[in-house]
Amino acid sequence: MKQALIGLLLIEVVWLITGCAPARYRGEAGSRAYFDDLSGCGSVYVVRSGDTLSEIAARCDVDMMALADKNHLVPPYTLYVKQELTIPSGSSSRSTVSHRSAKTQPSSSAYKKANFSWPVKKKLKYEYVKDASGLNSLRIYGGIGDGVYAVAAGKVVYAGNGIRQYGNMVVIKHDTEHLTVYAHNDSLQVKEGQRVKKGQLIATLGQTGSVKKPELYVEARYRGRKIDIKKLF
Repeated sequence: MKQALIGLLLIEVVWLITGCAPARYRGEAGSRAYFDDLSGCGSVYVVRSGDTLSEIAARCDVDMMALADKNHLVPPYTLYVKQELTIPSGSSSRSTVSHRSAKTQPSSSAYKKANFSWPVKKKLKYEYVKDASGLNSLRIYGGIGDGVYAVAAGKVVYAGNGIRQYGNMVVIKHDTEHLTVYAHNDSLQVKEGQRVKKGQLIATLGQTGSVKKPELYVEARYRGRKIDIKKLF
């Protein structure tokens, strides 16, 4: 599930920027989806009251990234009762996504263009965490309220808590075609559409979303595709 959560950022950023249409909504009585098994998972899932994207993905045993991709979902991933979601096949969706990621990793130019600064100013414990494709994201552990800073100048394209697992999150689009993601924040100090400078305070470190202790999760992308953040510092 952690890999699915990490991969989900690709979808949310790409669809946020391109502005593609949301998943179809059809509430006709007698939809074939109502006749699937008791879990509601077949080729189509009909959204029920209280459903979230992550819960549906877990219930149907599919990659959350693949589910969002298949239905062109955009943040904050609002679902509607009786909305129909196309369910990708379980095992094939996982293998397809992994294969696609491995084949489309950015060239070395993605790393040469970046001139990033460290996202915190205190000396804090950190670790790099690899996903299934071998690409690193960054986790920094500190105290609630520690400052989080933009690694480069850019425009805030997302600031909110619409994705439960990531808590309070900021996404910045940089002039070098990079995007950076900062998740699990305690408070957000910027708004969508705001221009920020390199080293500007954008949030405070927190424990929101699906984490058990205060941490900052940072991920980098180039032209919409995840890249190895370890190579950027």
